[in-house]
Amino acid sequence: MKITNQTVERRTRRRLKLACDAVAFVRTSHPDTIMVAKVIDISPDGLSLSHFGNELPEHTSLEMDIVLPGGDAFLPDLRGEITWDSESNGEPKALYPKRRCGIRFGNLTDPEKSYVRSLIRHYTENNGKKDGID
Repeated sequence: MKITNQTVERRTRRRLKLACDAVAFVRTSHPDTIMVAKVIDISPDGLSLSHFGNELPEHTSLEMDIVLPGGDAFLPDLRGEITWDSESNGEPKALYPKRRCGIRFGNLTDPEKSYVRSLIRHYTENNGKKDGID
């Protein structure tokens, strides 16, 4: 575990940037929220999102659908939990500030795990390498 910028790094596998724009439709029950967010990076254990609006509390359970451009890939009802949420540095202050959040995947089924690994192999800047995804 390493400490970066006053936060503790808890990831066991590195996240990989997506090579295309993917969107996540996120639903939480506490607070009752539905939002559209951009997927920034992903690993077999979780992902980070860029979104606008209010802070999402840590440990909030959620469901999300991940969609790639043109409908190339779609993963519905993926479960997870918010691990952190913060205002993006360097962004101008606005009514709805730009934020980033980290999400740890919940208990994925074997088909969901396979799909996430496939998404990483085919749609990240990893260029098909298996490094860190199995």
